[in-house]
Amino acid sequence: MTSQSQQQKALSVGADDSRVGLVVDLDGTLSRTDTLHEAVLTQVAQEPWRVFGLARLLIQGRARFKAAVADKGIADPACLPLNETVVEALRVARAAERSTALVSAADYRQVKAVADAVGLFDEAHGSKGQQNLKGSQKAAFLTERFGHRGFDYIGDARADIPVWQAARRAITVKAKPSLRRAVEAVNPDALHLDTPAGHSRAMLRALRPHQWSKNVLLFLPLLAAHDATKILPVLAGFLAFCLTASAVYVMNDLMDLSADRAHPRKRSRPFAAGELSASTGIAMSAGLLLAALGLGWWISNPVFLLILFAYLVSTFAYSLFLKRKLLIDVVALAGLYTVRIIAGG
Repeated sequence: MTSQSQQQKALSVGADDSRVGLVVDLDGTLSRTDTLHEAVLTQVAQEPWRVFGLARLLIQGRARFKAAVADKGIADPACLPLNETVVEALRVARAAERSTALVSAADYRQVKAVADAVGLFDEAHGSKGQQNLKGSQKAAFLTERFGHRGFDYIGDARADIPVWQAARRAITVKAKPSLRRAVEAVNPDALHLDTPAGHSRAMLRALRPHQWSKNVLLFLPLLAAHDATKILPVLAGFLAFCLTASAVYVMNDLMDLSADRAHPRKRSRPFAAGELSASTGIAMSAGLLLAALGLGWWISNPVFLLILFAYLVSTFAYSLFLKRKLLIDVVALAGLYTVRIIAGG
């Protein structure tokens, strides 16, 4: 739901001069997430070995990388979390018989699919071949298409500054104060939609700390031995297991984006709702695993590190497919509880 002030701004954006086109960016603007990142995650979830080929393509250039990803598949446009303020501005623009265009650096097939799914655009353009519609190239394309100052532009990133400079009106979405000042410096006729939201609460929710209680099992051997001198290494082991579990939860959420968005309860999870980006999730998961390994290294017990690695693999396997297997899921859960006790010992 958009607030009343944001609805008024959306009305101001959409109901402007009908002779001036309204151009909207895709990733981070119309969609709260990055479609390229989501397409890559979907493909890697289906074919994990594909990550090596994608890494090689990325070295060869971003344009070729985008095309190769789109060749295999695109992010499901029907499941993308959309920015309601931008959507409302588009509805108003269409009602005012104003031309609308979706123009993005994403692959043209992805852009076209989203435009068709949303149903509020007269035209859609994306990167194709060697043409990467980003920054100055996008500005040149739009100037040629609509004329200098012949369009209003809604974007969200610093790369859009050349586009805002060429636009009649610059409109930002969830821009930080520094970006807002930069936009106003190149185009005084600027309007800012939605304030940037803090990510700390969403990140904490993504870690699912309520699930950490399961790792209290690591303290059972300590209690049975009545040996308080080992409390520090066991506490470090407990934290290592908590961080590892959270890393797997984050990766599991990233792999299940489409399914979570179709679920009445899971659709509100931070990544499914677009509160956190896929790139943030990957960074979070990697950081959590490094921290967990660091704690395991500090414990100075190679057996514990081996058990921690086995727990990581088992938890990941359970999250991906074992939980969907009848009876096997029960055995897997029992095994994970047992691993925690062994690790504590």
